[in-house]
Amino acid sequence: MTFPEYDKKLQKTITAAKSHYNGQMMASIGVTALKMIYDRVTKTGVNAKGQKFAPYSTRDMLVGCKSFTVKESACEVLLGSKAKRKKLEWRTVGGEGGVRLAILKGGYKKLREMQNRQTAFVDFSLTNRMWPNIKLISNNGNHQRGIAIIGAKDTEEKKKLEGNTKRKGDILDLSTKEVDELKKTYNLSMLQVFRSNGL
Repeated sequence: MTFPEYDKKLQKTITAAKSHYNGQMMASIGVTALKMIYDRVTKTGVNAKGQKFAPYSTRDMLVGCKSFTVKESACEVLLGSKAKRKKLEWRTVGGEGGVRLAILKGGYKKLREMQNRQTAFVDFSLTNRMWPNIKLISNNGNHQRGIAIIGAKDTEEKKKLEGNTKRKGDILDLSTKEVDELKKTYNLSMLQVFRSNGL
């Protein structure tokens, strides 16, 4: 291969890598990054720095049947009869004519336990609506520029993600090990682009 031929192939490869191939790779990297984060958080409750998220609160909280995602069983256990309701302390919220809510001893951790959710670590999955709503939200233009963005799509789940992040720290951050793995994947993919163009 002559130098002009090599230079022509190199320029063609670089142009392709900067646009189409880079866009495809970054989209794939974004999806892979989300899976890494999801698996780490939901299976171990560990943040990007390798530390457990602060545990579920055991501070007393106010609840009604709408507080439970599994209303048929959890609400019935706590509030299902006059005798059960009589044993509880109650508060009215919203002033005169407001809503009466029961005080749940044991707080959010107890609320999860009553709905058969694990409490050994924080996995951000009481209703199982937030995680499925977190997706790759960047567009092809972002990907071609080497940017992949993941986040919640719906307004309600965005607010939930923001609230959880404010309370517990950055949920969607990548660990150093995960970043290194993604870099390796990207570099190997880019190397394949060069090889496919005869370089």
